[in-house]
Amino acid sequence: MNNPTTTAAVSANAASDTAPTAAANTPYDRFRALAHDEWQAAVTHRFVRELVADQLPDDVLRDYLIQDNQFSFDFLSLLGQALASADTMPAKNRLARQLGFIANDEDAYFQDRFKQFAVPQAEIDHPQLTPSAQGFRQLYRSTLETRSYADALIVLTVAESLYLDWAELQTEHGTHMPKLAQNRGWVDVHRGEDFTEWVAFLIGELNRVADPDDPEQRSRFEQAVHYELGFFDDAFAGRD
Repeated sequence: MNNPTTTAAVSANAASDTAPTAAANTPYDRFRALAHDEWQAAVTHRFVRELVADQLPDDVLRDYLIQDNQFSFDFLSLLGQALASADTMPAKNRLARQLGFIANDEDAYFQDRFKQFAVPQAEIDHPQLTPSAQGFRQLYRSTLETRSYADALIVLTVAESLYLDWAELQTEHGTHMPKLAQNRGWVDVHRGEDFTEWVAFLIGELNRVADPDDPEQRSRFEQAVHYELGFFDDAFAGRD
């Protein structure tokens, strides 16, 4: 078994635009290497570059958040599944704390933006899902059905560590932050000491229980990265 990744190590790895080196051999490193090209395309995507530069059109952010809010519903379900299937009490405690954060801080950001953009409640509750949002829903629900802690960790770790990666990369570790509240708020919930510690926990748990030689786990990791990239692509669909 591998030792949990430290917070410092995660912070150093975030915003890296290179593939894991040949010497890197943790499960997380090996999973990342499988999806390197799509990972890099996601963390350098036009969406995150324009968001951090305060150049993202309001309608793009609005529609993206409506879709992401639907994804959050399934994310919470999967986080609950990870809590239920975790095999140690420290892991259960940490997962439980994160459930509380998402239900409060992150949800507050969504509600503020929906009010700002005057999004009708019917559109919040029942949007037409983009292709990647549909793919995410299928991936999350199939992962729930496995009742596997390792499988849940794979999908959760992709979601959280990829967002930490782009947030640190695009803001140059917080030295170039967006000024608009709608953009800065989205960056704030995906970087910083607390979020970095959370990602370090996920990676450490993944390194402890996941098997990068398992073809189903490899496929699950690659699918998650693929849909993350597609989610950003979908935000601009039909607008260019």
